[in-house]
Amino acid sequence: MLGKKPTKVELEKHFEGQAVGGNSRDVVNIGFSLDVGDISGSIDGDERQNIFLKLWGRFNFDNKEQEKFFINQRKDMEYLLSAAKNGIPIRIWKSSAPYSTCGFYFVCNILRNIDCNISVVSLPKYKQISENQIAEYSHWGEVEAGKIYQFLPLEKQLSQIEKRVASDYWHDLMVESAPLRAVINGKLISVPENFYDFIITKNLPDNDIIMARLIGKLLGEYSLGISDSWYALRIDKMIEDNKLIVVENKEPSHPYGKVLRKAYI
Repeated sequence: MLGKKPTKVELEKHFEGQAVGGNSRDVVNIGFSLDVGDISGSIDGDERQNIFLKLWGRFNFDNKEQEKFFINQRKDMEYLLSAAKNGIPIRIWKSSAPYSTCGFYFVCNILRNIDCNISVVSLPKYKQISENQIAEYSHWGEVEAGKIYQFLPLEKQLSQIEKRVASDYWHDLMVESAPLRAVINGKLISVPENFYDFIITKNLPDNDIIMARLIGKLLGEYSLGISDSWYALRIDKMIEDNKLIVVENKEPSHPYGKVLRKAYI
């Protein structure tokens, strides 16, 4: 968790509202940061597991936790395929965040040849919550759990041709298998690994800054749907390339506890 832990009152407020309906056991998670790394193989293949370690290794996942994660990913995917084949309607909750858009295209690809009923709820960039106030969103994780039901009116059916178009596009991305994918002007495209580096550089202060604070600033000011772990990877690369200096490790137990300083060359 980045930032201050929510109080009991804040957590209760987060979940107050209405339930979407259905059973939580029928909810699956498909994706696993498909905007990052090689996507030419299977979702739980060696390459994807290496990407998992690259992104989340600093959080000390042990082998059992990693194995359980991929077992659950495989189970979720198999459950989705089984539901589609058995005629159970599927509702996809997607956003314009790169990982979510990738997940949507991936699902369209694996369901390409299955005649099934699919609907999609796309997260809008903002929602008016009062006469003078709006809430901005970059991914579903920013929506309070008790308010997700409010987006159900946005649900739309996905046609067979739309599913095939998305599947074809994912196939093209698999062939390219770039190190990174980003959403530019509403379109998902392959981009180089250093695509977001200018944002990090632009926000580096002249004085020292704790890595966690820098990442928090980037997440807060840029609604790009990029994970904190990706920013951390690129900051580590800048340290390796001597563009940033580690002044001290203020909180060794924290994955983002390093104190950073610009390197003037």
